[in-house]
Amino acid sequence: MSEETVGGSTEPVEVLEDARPSFELVPLDCPTCGAAVEASGVDVVFYCTACRNGYSFDIENNALEPVDVAFVAASHIAAHDYRPFWLLSAEVEIRRRGGGRGGDISGILGALLGSRSSDRRAMGAVDGTFAIPAFHSSLDSTIELVHRYTRALPELGERLGERLLGGCYGVDDAEKLAHFAVIASEVDKPDVLKQLDYRIRFGAARLLGVPFQLEGEVWRDAIYGIGV
Repeated sequence: MSEETVGGSTEPVEVLEDARPSFELVPLDCPTCGAAVEASGVDVVFYCTACRNGYSFDIENNALEPVDVAFVAASHIAAHDYRPFWLLSAEVEIRRRGGGRGGDISGILGALLGSRSSDRRAMGAVDGTFAIPAFHSSLDSTIELVHRYTRALPELGERLGERLLGGCYGVDDAEKLAHFAVIASEVDKPDVLKQLDYRIRFGAARLLGVPFQLEGEVWRDAIYGIGV
């Protein structure tokens, strides 16, 4: 506070400090080999084509943190690009699912539970892996991609790759999308969902490059043909 003379009297006047935001530029050089990393303005996921290492931007430390990267083994597919998915290891606990016609556990939760999904009483915890797109697409496409790739992960082989587009969603975003996709897949079932009580504990995260092809003006994943 300071005093300022107004109309012949002295009154306290609050002096505001400079409220302009501060910015810090972070060079997008690969922490491993020093090569420049390609990115768009919204990317928080990056891949160095020189040394084939992946990174996620840590906003708290203003630094690129290493992330393990693998690619879908699909040598028979001529991909135009590889787009990043977050692979989130998780422990999923289904406490209760109540449907108007006794709905069972299927959808994304069923993909994680595997054979246990046929037993409505066999809740408890089970380990699994979510596959979450790290790039922007419509909600419908995102949910379908999560469902298809989460279910297919155990059967998809992995290999090394040479290029991977950046992604705009970090791990925190991917975890939120996983919750959203779980709920959306349960709501879409034909029974009336009365109660869904579940818990997810997320573990380690890594990246998976998925092949995409351009058909006309629409990008589609090269395995299921889902447009984004």
